[in-house]
Amino acid sequence: MYGWMARRLGARGVPRRDEVGDRAVVLVLLGRFVDELASELPLVLMPTLQAGLGLSVTQVGWLLQALYSSAAVVEPLAAAAIDVARRRPLLVWGALGWATAVLMVAAAPSYVWLLAAFVLMGTASGPLAHTSDVLLVEMHPGAEERIGARQTMVDTVGALLAPAAVAATGWVGADQRVPLVVTGIGILCYALQLARTRLPGPRGAPTPMGDATGAAARAWRQVRGNAGEVLRSSDARIWLVALFGESLMDVWWLLTPVWLARDVGASQAAVAVHTAVALAASLVGLLLLDRWLERHDARTILRVACAAGLVAFPGWLLVPGVDLKIAAIVPLTLAVTPIWPIARARALAAVPGRGGMVLALTSLYGVVPIAAAVGWIGDRVGLAPTMLAVHTAGTLLILATIRRSSSVPTR
Repeated sequence: MYGWMARRLGARGVPRRDEVGDRAVVLVLLGRFVDELASELPLVLMPTLQAGLGLSVTQVGWLLQALYSSAAVVEPLAAAAIDVARRRPLLVWGALGWATAVLMVAAAPSYVWLLAAFVLMGTASGPLAHTSDVLLVEMHPGAEERIGARQTMVDTVGALLAPAAVAATGWVGADQRVPLVVTGIGILCYALQLARTRLPGPRGAPTPMGDATGAAARAWRQVRGNAGEVLRSSDARIWLVALFGESLMDVWWLLTPVWLARDVGASQAAVAVHTAVALAASLVGLLLLDRWLERHDARTILRVACAAGLVAFPGWLLVPGVDLKIAAIVPLTLAVTPIWPIARARALAAVPGRGGMVLALTSLYGVVPIAAAVGWIGDRVGLAPTMLAVHTAGTLLILATIRRSSSVPTR
């Protein structure tokens, strides 16, 4: 079964370490698939949750901020552990956390309950998604961008399933909680498969667990050393800043369902279709990106993507009506799709064997209350200009940063 899945996912065509089997590659590839599916469902359903619980945009912003802030507490510790401890417990922890959080959203009777579910999401995302990122890079030395592009294709399919399920549920008249319940149960089954899979360990022996005090001291020294090694790397610093710019750009996408429902007048089904079309366009963009990376310098691709996004984003905001916005999201998504997988892959590969620490540092971005601020400002000056401002700021930061980077070789 796993051999067939590896072929279907395109994993067999990417060079990898000899000792890594199909089962491990497939389950790790599915890490971000699960993460995207589970995280996208509550976002797509946000108009329904907002209407049912009477939430303001500011409250929605605080939901997103709760996710980011809880992640900022847990993810640095979990990500740092990737480089010094066994990876399987981290993956299982993340999968179980996502399953619980999704089921909590399905049963949420109040804003406080929903807020608790988003906090739990933040604690689950890093251990699953970041550990998957690092493992894939380590499993495929010399082919980081290629496996990164394939991973992003797979997780885009997961994200695409969320709006498709919501739209289908609405069209047949079923309860909107059905996709959440089915997804939660499915992730529990995935966690069980992870718990039975052998995965590569970190470089060197994992931190011994017998002597708790000694193990903790050794782990802390290693974590500090890893952090210093990453921060001393100019290449790592450049890509860390680029990823912060990308995190700014990500905020507008998270608030798009609320904006479409509140300001544009889209129904929940139309919001789901808009999201599905955007994610389908992203999948096409990733298929093209894999080919572009074989022929072109990744830094050049990033520049083109950023410039195209600066042009396409205002067009998407300004076109009238839901139907035209669904059409306009296609070129915008195609434009910005390359930014995340390239920046992430280069950051993880900047300091070999220290991908976990890179992710630990990026997790600290959640401390900055961007989502809460955007929600608060959007309630007062409008979501459209606020979304345009954060997208533009993030794009310009990336462009300014990659000017200082060395040429990125194709893989």
